[in-house]
Amino acid sequence: MKTRVLGVPIAAILVLALPVMPFCLSNVALADEDGAHTHEHGTGLSWFSLVRPLGISALTCVLVTFGTGLFRRRLRTRFLKVHRVFAWLAVGLGLVHGILVLALFGT
Repeated sequence: MKTRVLGVPIAAILVLALPVMPFCLSNVALADEDGAHTHEHGTGLSWFSLVRPLGISALTCVLVTFGTGLFRRRLRTRFLKVHRVFAWLAVGLGLVHGILVLALFGT
């Protein structure tokens, strides 16, 4: 029996929540005090510091989606579920990353 929370499988919640966890738990690691960008704000997290991790997360999801496509015969029944989750996650992260880049660095 699969465990579900509000009708959603726990595995799907974990797949969607794990890439977001570093942003929630670590505001010191993302704060670049000695970097080229100095911004005056009260917290250690800025929009500029989210651009690179979102890009890396989107690229990782694209690579996992590509990898599941390559190994679809080995994954069999789980292929479409994993492939679809990571594809939508890659699209969402890519859109957020692109919007941030255009909004913050676009001229």
